[in-house]
Amino acid sequence: MKILLITQFFDPEPTLKGMAFARELTRRGHDVQVLTGFPNYPSGRLYPGWRQRPFARESVDGITVTRVPLYPSHDDSAARRALNYASFVASASLAALLVDRPDVAYVYNPTAGIAAWALKHLRGVPFVLDVQDLWPETVTSSGMMRNRVLVRVLGAMTARVTAAAEHVVTLSPGMTRVVAERSRRPEAVSTIPNWAHEPSPAEPAAPAPLAPAAPAGRAGRFVATFAGNVGPAQGVDTLLDAAALLSDAPGVTIRVVGDGLDADRLRRRAQVERLSNVEFTDRVSVEEAARMQQSSDALIVHLTDDPLYHITVPSKTQACLMAGRPVVMAVHGDAAELVRRAGAGPVVPPSDPGRLADALRDLARLDPHERELLGAAGRRFYDAELSLRRGVDRFESILERAACARPRLDALKRMADLVAAVVGLALSAPVLAVVSAAVAVDLGRPVLFRQERLGRDGRIFRLVKFRSMSDERGADGELLPDERRVTRLGAFLRVSSLDEVPSLVNVLRGDMSLVGPRPTLPRYSGWFTDVERHRFRARPGASGLAQVSGRHTSSWDERLAFDVHYVRHPSLRAELSIVARTISTVLRRSDAVAVDAVSRAHLDHERAATPPQPS
Repeated sequence: MKILLITQFFDPEPTLKGMAFARELTRRGHDVQVLTGFPNYPSGRLYPGWRQRPFARESVDGITVTRVPLYPSHDDSAARRALNYASFVASASLAALLVDRPDVAYVYNPTAGIAAWALKHLRGVPFVLDVQDLWPETVTSSGMMRNRVLVRVLGAMTARVTAAAEHVVTLSPGMTRVVAERSRRPEAVSTIPNWAHEPSPAEPAAPAPLAPAAPAGRAGRFVATFAGNVGPAQGVDTLLDAAALLSDAPGVTIRVVGDGLDADRLRRRAQVERLSNVEFTDRVSVEEAARMQQSSDALIVHLTDDPLYHITVPSKTQACLMAGRPVVMAVHGDAAELVRRAGAGPVVPPSDPGRLADALRDLARLDPHERELLGAAGRRFYDAELSLRRGVDRFESILERAACARPRLDALKRMADLVAAVVGLALSAPVLAVVSAAVAVDLGRPVLFRQERLGRDGRIFRLVKFRSMSDERGADGELLPDERRVTRLGAFLRVSSLDEVPSLVNVLRGDMSLVGPRPTLPRYSGWFTDVERHRFRARPGASGLAQVSGRHTSSWDERLAFDVHYVRHPSLRAELSIVARTISTVLRRSDAVAVDAVSRAHLDHERAATPPQPS
């Protein structure tokens, strides 16, 4: 595949989805290019030796990197931060129209998504969106943006980009649930945890399992390290409060590595309170931070107790697990669940210095070999579930599926659907009136049947059809089987497909298309294989490849296989062929049955009895 990575932050800036991601995709045979800005993060100042130009291109290890100008800033000014993001969006949106056309684009965070949105609508390139933070909650929670109008604009922009993405990836299950609920696209949102900065082949790899090692000059002491940003969200005051409570444990030291908005204030506080068991180290390189973590006896992850942080996983979590040291996790939610699953150390409530102090005291009392076992368990979990290799496996699969999409064909289909629905409803008005009257006489009112179905990306909508069955119930009060409730008129409507003419309203609304996989019942959602779930990448259709290849008489496995083939091989020729074959099939009434249950059981019943083989 030709893959374009659109990300505001890229090497030499410290970033998770940077050159290592691009190199791994290239190593797997993909043609990768990058669209990014000039390096200025995290200082907000252009890196030494760099000069901004309108359009700078370089080749690094066979990867084409295109850099566009932006306003460098990363301080606490909301206006300057907004200008930083907006300037990159403007430059990247223009540059996206000039780079070599890719098969698919990957976008890091919604702020860069406008460039991908332009690429999709102007050049027909599908894109996958990687959501690292919930917008606009992240900027409002941090206090960076308070203007309600700007917050609404940011929220609307994020929703538009998310809706345009072929697929959305988040870093945690909780965030996946929120994005899926907001977008109403459960089948289009997946979880791929972040990985840590892993040593390149040129860097020395840390031994695993790691043997306990005391920092130089601190033999016999227990050092717990917190490494990363030191800002309001991290709540490092709790670490200092815990240090004060550890005055009865003279061998325990808390080391804070990094800087941020709160760093200077915390240093002054430690001096005023004479917290001799707290050390501060300025921000260091990612490589040096990894070495400091590996030389620690334990590692601390802490965020304030904000509901937003219950569904996020701080990037330092993966780094701590990879370091092979016991982890004290002081975060609620998904991050805590990772450490529990790994068995890598204690989980304590955030903003609770007493519990944090107790956890550190207990770890310090452990035999070094027991701490080594905790660290080794974390490292094994990282390698199996969170590593770069494992993450790129998942991304590669999603990018390959997304590359099959044809945004221009989708737009053309939508225009054709609108025209056909309007014309079809107008021309069929007399037929609709006659059938409505006949159904009213035969079955009474209402004449229309509405039922929830699964649409594109798993979105639920209400399908509209003519009624064809009575509401007759047995002695137990339960509805009788379908075949006993279908009337003679209803059987005629089903065989002739007249019962489905009102579904043109669903086509008009955008719930359905004229051609696509048939919409299934919501209760079936848990019974599709991973491969069969590809069918949800297209709008369901009034007719489809499965219907013209066997209509009601084919098995579930056959029909779902036809659906997947249709989605994976989109073309205008295939669409026109299905329309022509549908007309022929309906006129000849081939393979038509009045009651679906006669020829095929419900999918959930069938697979509960005989589960499909994993795909």
